[in-house]
Amino acid sequence: MGRGFFEDLRSLFIDDYKDAVRDTSGVPAVFIDPDDFDRDYYQKNGRVNPADIPKLRQQLEEQMPGFTRGATNADLATAVETSLTQGPFAVRMQLPPTPGSTTPPMSVCLVNEQGRDLNHKNEMMPKLSRQDLERIREIPGWDDHWDRIIGIHEGTHCNQTPVNPSGMTADQVSVAVLSREAQADQAAIDWARRNGLNDIAQAMIDFRALGAADDPLHSTAIIIDKPGPVTLDHINAARDFRGEMISKVAADQGISARDAETMLRDRPEEFNGHIKRLLSHGAFDGNSNPHVKESIEAFSGAVDRQITGRRIEREQEHERRMERLREHHGALETNDGTRLAQGPDAQGEGAVQTASADADVTEQNASFQTASYDVSSQAVMPSAYADMDVSTINGGTPVVALNDGDEASMTIGGVAPAAFFAANADPDLAVQRIELAQQLDVGLERDFERSAPSVKSDAYQMA
Repeated sequence: MGRGFFEDLRSLFIDDYKDAVRDTSGVPAVFIDPDDFDRDYYQKNGRVNPADIPKLRQQLEEQMPGFTRGATNADLATAVETSLTQGPFAVRMQLPPTPGSTTPPMSVCLVNEQGRDLNHKNEMMPKLSRQDLERIREIPGWDDHWDRIIGIHEGTHCNQTPVNPSGMTADQVSVAVLSREAQADQAAIDWARRNGLNDIAQAMIDFRALGAADDPLHSTAIIIDKPGPVTLDHINAARDFRGEMISKVAADQGISARDAETMLRDRPEEFNGHIKRLLSHGAFDGNSNPHVKESIEAFSGAVDRQITGRRIEREQEHERRMERLREHHGALETNDGTRLAQGPDAQGEGAVQTASADADVTEQNASFQTASYDVSSQAVMPSAYADMDVSTINGGTPVVALNDGDEASMTIGGVAPAAFFAANADPDLAVQRIELAQQLDVGLERDFERSAPSVKSDAYQMA
């Protein structure tokens, strides 16, 4: 069973990310809002705006008086810079008592919010997967679901002892960090599964598999649901598996490693076809690190599910909608191919009068306007939505507004619910949807996406 209606309705009125952090964290959470700071100044000058330092101090003190006691301006400037550049993160810390107090230090968690640039699944998931949004555009679930998953991830970090690198090698630090990330991902995935969101749970694992080679410290796909500790072999597998795939495909196809890498980057489905065949022939069985093959299998499955599978779903939905449109258009003709009688003067027993422009939807400037027929009154009645412009619909998020008194109103995608559903069901709007989709070049399923940050940037990681 999925989340209930009232749970989903509740998400309309709360910040799911912060709510999930608080629900998961075993200590009080104090939040930093990156949108309060001058990002333009930082990007232009390479340093934080000095005016942001007192802003941060005020943010923290308002939530927990005494939080910044002992923090220098340099400390706060570093915190502002981290907030602007690192995306969501959470770190547990000890808040010292007031001078002269005998109370022990208080455990708290400093949490960075997502900010306006990373509060949409189409903005965050390309970062996790290191894939262009166009390839993984059909990301399952609502933004609220993903906000909560990321919040649970960060809230889990609040319950972890920070890594102290003193006396540790770089590899030991890497293993400790990956172990923490695996615990946080497992908690988020477990929540999704408990709530019947299995497609989101699988997508989370797959996105980690797709991004593993670029981000070994978050390469949790082969660790999720697996017993046993995280080891250096897991880290090394993430570092090595892409090179292993490239070298094997290059040798198999008689091409250079550079050409194989280009295929992986530009034509991942073609590359994955070779990988699946090589896997079936045991080409990766001889590696001394068994996690390399596991990483390759996880990557290959992720390409199948999140890239190839999503593309096929879009193509099949496109064909289904085209077939419905062809059936609707064909219904306007008689069995011998002649057009049905039109207009109020049309005669004939059982004739159905249809007001339609005699145009073909495949012609460049075709328009297709139909009218609904009221049999009981023998009159042609215009469709209630014939004049609707589907491009005015902005996404599919329901918004409930509380009016004066005890009244409430709802919009979906910025329009009335009836208009929203008509845009997806009313045949009068079929051609308008097709033309709009063709203009956007996204098939028939219009994705009201928001632009994602470049996936090649090192900024904005979910820590």
